[in-house]
Amino acid sequence: EVELLDPVQVRTITEGVDAVIFCATDFEGNRPRAIASLNAAFLFRAVASPTKGRVEIEGLRSSLEGLVGEVGERRWKEREAVGVGVGNGGLGGGMGLKPNEKNGPTQFILVSTSPDAFGEFETPFGEFNGLKRQAEKIVSEEFPSLTYSILQMGLYDERVEEGLEICREKSLDQEGNSEGGMSDESVGSLRPSIWDGKRKKRINRRDAARAAVEALLDEDLVNQKVQVFTAVR
Repeated sequence: EVELLDPVQVRTITEGVDAVIFCATDFEGNRPRAIASLNAAFLFRAVASPTKGRVEIEGLRSSLEGLVGEVGERRWKEREAVGVGVGNGGLGGGMGLKPNEKNGPTQFILVSTSPDAFGEFETPFGEFNGLKRQAEKIVSEEFPSLTYSILQMGLYDERVEEGLEICREKSLDQEGNSEGGMSDESVGSLRPSIWDGKRKKRINRRDAARAAVEALLDEDLVNQKVQVFTAVR
């Protein structure tokens, strides 16, 4: 275990790491984990250090900074080993790499939630969907040297059969439309949920884990934000 809000610990666990799948969260579903699980450690942190930080924001940024530091240090050592200096197109030339150049697996996978998975509501850490969208913005805008994929997972639902085909839809906000929307063709083919009367993108947790791992090597998802689900019910 590691405290993601401690940069020193995060820097230690990112040593030698090529890629990170970030799925840590302060929530269990849409409830703060300290309340949902009645975990004494989480409750103590929430009461004793309410301003210490949020895993979704400060913990995420700390993890990104740790990975950037590790990647930068590794590239520096590689160039030193082959005798490439600053005047030779080393650090002075952007270390010989363009931002977001594809080189091995996608470096950072953020597991987020689809905008329609939960309603809007306030939490002790801020509005739930607002926190998720803020985290996505941090990944896509604040660390341009890293390749990334943002996976907006549908509602986790163990009643959905495991092993169904994984569907990926480009997040509509990238095309200037409302985030979380669906095409007319998709909407017309759907039926109301047999469980709660509302149509929602859903996915079994095991399939969500599979989708996150597959995203590491999927070039079509590099620097993209997509909604991921296996059923709409």
